[in-house]
Amino acid sequence: MPRALSSLVVAAAAALGLAGCSGDADPPPEPTTSASVVAETSRPVSTADLAALFTGNSTEELDRRQGRCFARALQRRLDFFELEAGGIVDSQGDVVEVLPVFDEVTAAAWVDAQLACVDYVEASLRALLTQTRGGLDAEAYAACLRDALTEAEIQAALELTLSGGFDSPEVAALADAQASCAE
Repeated sequence: MPRALSSLVVAAAAALGLAGCSGDADPPPEPTTSASVVAETSRPVSTADLAALFTGNSTEELDRRQGRCFARALQRRLDFFELEAGGIVDSQGDVVEVLPVFDEVTAAAWVDAQLACVDYVEASLRALLTQTRGGLDAEAYAACLRDALTEAEIQAALELTLSGGFDSPEVAALADAQASCAE
């Protein structure tokens, strides 16, 4: 926003300077509004590419549906400039191949979008069922994990994971709960 605001101030100052030079000149051009500066400098971000970033190579319909939901939810939470600043897209609006460690704002928006579209306990269960080749009591695991942690605790752990807080007590609590519930 400061860039857009400074462009607006520069355009307004230039228009005032031109108007003072000659009384016979055409009226000064309209100053550029911050909305038009944003429109000129932001790039569209592909919802399909954001969805693919989220789902990886999965071809399962559930994953694809959740990926589309996530992409739209993330775009409602972060505009182009925030996606770029967070390292999710480059300056051309292309989704990056490797995500960086997020700042707290980007991590919170990502997790909010994720949890709006994906039941974390169900996703964790699916992953463990794949790892154990079905050798897990699915109902018991899901019930155990839901009893072990609140949604707010899961959200905090996920945000800290994305922002580099791997050694935090919240991340440890999530990992411990998942491990103990899988036994």
